[in-house]
Amino acid sequence: MSQQSLAARDLDVLWHPCSQMQDYHGFPPLSIVGAEGCYLDLADGRRVIDGISSWWCAALGHRHPHVTAALASQMERFCHVIQANTTNEGVVRLCERLLAMANGASVAEWGPQAAPGRRPGHFGKVFLTDNGSNGVEIGLKMAIQAQMQNGRPQRTTLAALRNGYHGETVACLALGDCDLYKQHYAELMFPVTMLGPLPYRCGPEDPRWGDAGDAWPVIEAQLAPLADHLAAIVYEPILQGAGGMLVYDPDLLRRLRAWADAHEVYLVADEIAAGMGRCGTMLASHLSGVLPDIAIVSKGLTAGTLPMAAVLVPDAIYDIFLADYHSHRAFMHSNTYTGNALAVAVANAALDVFAADQVLDNVADNGRYMRQALAAMAARRPDLEGVRGIGMMAAVDLRVPDGSALDPLHRTGFQVYQRAVQHGALLRNLGDTMYLFPPLTAPRSVIDDLLTALERSLGASQE
Repeated sequence: MSQQSLAARDLDVLWHPCSQMQDYHGFPPLSIVGAEGCYLDLADGRRVIDGISSWWCAALGHRHPHVTAALASQMERFCHVIQANTTNEGVVRLCERLLAMANGASVAEWGPQAAPGRRPGHFGKVFLTDNGSNGVEIGLKMAIQAQMQNGRPQRTTLAALRNGYHGETVACLALGDCDLYKQHYAELMFPVTMLGPLPYRCGPEDPRWGDAGDAWPVIEAQLAPLADHLAAIVYEPILQGAGGMLVYDPDLLRRLRAWADAHEVYLVADEIAAGMGRCGTMLASHLSGVLPDIAIVSKGLTAGTLPMAAVLVPDAIYDIFLADYHSHRAFMHSNTYTGNALAVAVANAALDVFAADQVLDNVADNGRYMRQALAAMAARRPDLEGVRGIGMMAAVDLRVPDGSALDPLHRTGFQVYQRAVQHGALLRNLGDTMYLFPPLTAPRSVIDDLLTALERSLGASQE
């Protein structure tokens, strides 16, 4: 069956996510017949680099042999059993390892040879669910209920950071600051105070890195009137993804931590895109040296093999819910596929690979190389500006050669995205921002090919 006939059948029946479906009539969906490592195999025989890690989740590339072997092995035992009132070795092992990893323990304490049992640290419990948006809503519900049950029922309002994104369910949209996704649903949402402007940086090489003093007085002034009724502040730590691949100073999190502690407010960190090694540490929060009250990890948690999210909390929050059944203090959230055994198996396998294959070393070396190479490209092209990045992410904004913004009606970024496929790379744009978000295991040769595909897709620069 030809790609064209499959594309026609697709358009007859399938509604693609986050898309204007009319675009598919001019730019048909790519027909995937295989994927391995950093590459996608197309039905027409082409092989393209997955330069966005398939919406940021294929952290170890596609079909990593250790991960797929763990999946096959688990399928021989059982695929899914209700997690309420049941347990198994895999899920307990995963929770022990996630807590050690999130608490900043050494690799030996969460790697494949780690001894069983819980280690001391900030986080003490894990609540599992099946996707990132659900994880954010769980964290939000935990924060609100914990405030109420801890004698602070007036704390019901929320704050978040400008340009943030937290998912597509209604509460997550309310917490986000991306009008493209939320503009049609205003009547469904509750109010959220958006804090900013943020102390944006080009990355760790920025000479201002490590000091958010320039932005803090304004943010602190915005927080002041909320001090008596704020329940939680929700944010993506360091890296804001859908808001434009923006990087802000980790010192902001240190200042938010101090303010939140002083005012009995919880910090909820959405680590879905930024965590699991993407920013160069297992949690992006580790870059700031402080941990949130609630953290949500997903995407890279299973290396993109199956959907899963984990919500991590300290014992101090967990204990607020611990009481006699008739007290109605329990956290009564449920998802059918919570603790799915297949997802648990691949998450444990992904942690094995993170620990044993020195993935973070590759991020440190090749991520820095990627940022420097993109900066060199921008230096010779007046149609690029605003290079920024952290870990294994680099982004740049498309501009008119005189430096002014492009007309959004021209959809230049979308045109570059289409041309990039012809040059061998899947580089889905964010408006007129192009970004490189390859698997964390990507070798330098793949990064070179990504950069080449991007520059060829830009065409000739007009001085």
